[in-house]
Amino acid sequence: MNADIDQFRCLTAEEQAASWRTRIENHSLLSLTDDQILALMNAMKPEAFVEYARSGMVADDAYEYSMFRQERISGRWPDRPDHMLIRYQDTPRKVYAKWLPDGAHAGQEIVYDETADPNSIFGHLGGRLHIMSGKVAVDGPFAHAQSHHSVRDLGLQFIARTVEHDARSFREEGLTEKPSRIELMNMHGMRVLAWTWTAPSGPPAHYAQRVRLLFDLQHTWPCGEAAWDDHGGLLELIRFEDVVPHHWSESVFDRHNPEYNFH
Repeated sequence: MNADIDQFRCLTAEEQAASWRTRIENHSLLSLTDDQILALMNAMKPEAFVEYARSGMVADDAYEYSMFRQERISGRWPDRPDHMLIRYQDTPRKVYAKWLPDGAHAGQEIVYDETADPNSIFGHLGGRLHIMSGKVAVDGPFAHAQSHHSVRDLGLQFIARTVEHDARSFREEGLTEKPSRIELMNMHGMRVLAWTWTAPSGPPAHYAQRVRLLFDLQHTWPCGEAAWDDHGGLLELIRFEDVVPHHWSESVFDRHNPEYNFH
């Protein structure tokens, strides 16, 4: 293992990022101890973390996944998370989202297609109000009533772009873009690798004062994300599950799809 770590240390940042992805895909990380994994992380160049986010973390342009999300809105932390089914395509940007019955805001649906209307979302609220389907501005107050994020942020690529953005800020501030803390922890009975960045400040230079990405060591994409403000208050807590690549047909992002409940 020591020879492997020495060899890993000698790779370029791009080669380290590619090697890390290969180790996840061939499941070789699962047989390593926590100390061995942390030794690999210690040998990883700061630029390799950004390179991995850019080129290795999310290889697919289109996929489906489910997401549990809690987010502090107007100072209030929600009692229970939203549970959402997301169908996503990055290029061009298209999104379908449905709020599932076991989460908050159950029954809501939205669809967005930047090729048809880049400035609007079509959707409806949950419950009896679902009959009120209609358009709202993509970045208007109604669209942000339950989240600070745009519908355009719902893809995993948003996380990769955030890592790149914050890394540039760290470099401009004369700081390393390597996570300030790397650790293994147990989440929901699963061993996960946590990368945590602590910044001198929050927005606009950085996404948040502290950001943590979680990886389950079996998939290249993150299985969770959390962010805290300057006072240590939790801003958001997100879990990603069941990511499945797809080649979507046009009907998936068509509000007239009979599978959906738009009226």
